[in-house]
Amino acid sequence: ASTHSRSHNVYWGQLVLKKNEGELEYLEWKDDLSAEVRTGESGPRLFAKPDNPGSCPVADYKEYAKRRPLDMLHDYDPLYLAPKPLCSIWDQIWYCRKSLTKAKMEKILKVI
Repeated sequence: ASTHSRSHNVYWGQLVLKKNEGELEYLEWKDDLSAEVRTGESGPRLFAKPDNPGSCPVADYKEYAKRRPLDMLHDYDPLYLAPKPLCSIWDQIWYCRKSLTKAKMEKILKVI
């Protein structure tokens, strides 16, 4: 929630897919990519919902990762990418190699 006003400056590496032994997969938020992770410290987490795949944040993250260009999966690449102008559901890649603009993001949030 705190990223809403600065969402156009959010990086791919700030949302990390993790799994501890015996636990569900989860997404963990990192505020600062350059900070070293201290033992026992963790950011906010979103856990998988295997019983409800239609509203599972981990499944959505994996699908988004699969549809991004392969060279846009590095820590300092933008998290939000602009969709390709002409794309079908059968295309492997749905997004361009440029970040979603702040204006476009605000327009999407108004619709939501």
